[in-house]
Amino acid sequence: MKLGLLLAITFITIEDSTSLQVKLTKLECLEFDKPFATFKNCSLKALSRYKTALNIRVALHQVPVTNVTVNGQFFRKGSNGYRLFMYNNTVDFCAFLRNGNRFMFWKIIFSKLIQPFSNINHTCPFDHDIIVENLILDGEMFKLIPFQTDEYMINFRVAAYNHYKAEVRSYLTIIE
Repeated sequence: MKLGLLLAITFITIEDSTSLQVKLTKLECLEFDKPFATFKNCSLKALSRYKTALNIRVALHQVPVTNVTVNGQFFRKGSNGYRLFMYNNTVDFCAFLRNGNRFMFWKIIFSKLIQPFSNINHTCPFDHDIIVENLILDGEMFKLIPFQTDEYMINFRVAAYNHYKAEVRSYLTIIE
């Protein structure tokens, strides 16, 4: 009986998450080391009422880059601003690109959310601009993690050689 109830709850969660509308509402790109890298593009483009495309282009000025660390955080908006919600995780991005199976959280985020829309399709070193183009969020991407209707922020901080170089904050709204 318990197994049947668990399967029903899982099915309902998956069904509900596919009917979610996810819209990017704001994008902030912060540069901490302009001689190292600069944002050539950091923009959102409205495609329809609940569909927005994210575009980022980062020019790397000191190539090749052989050491990259990424910190990802999910925040949920509360009455006093955004509060850390689910994840605050840091990964050696070069090690992740060599063997993604060792980092399941990052594999899910990267393979479903970023990689299909970017030119990050190889391991380190990076000796070219980093491009994320026409990234569009949809409810399907949130099947594995059931999110409630609310406002969220996804924050990625990128370090090279153990010093943070940039931060990207993506604000989104999830509506049923």
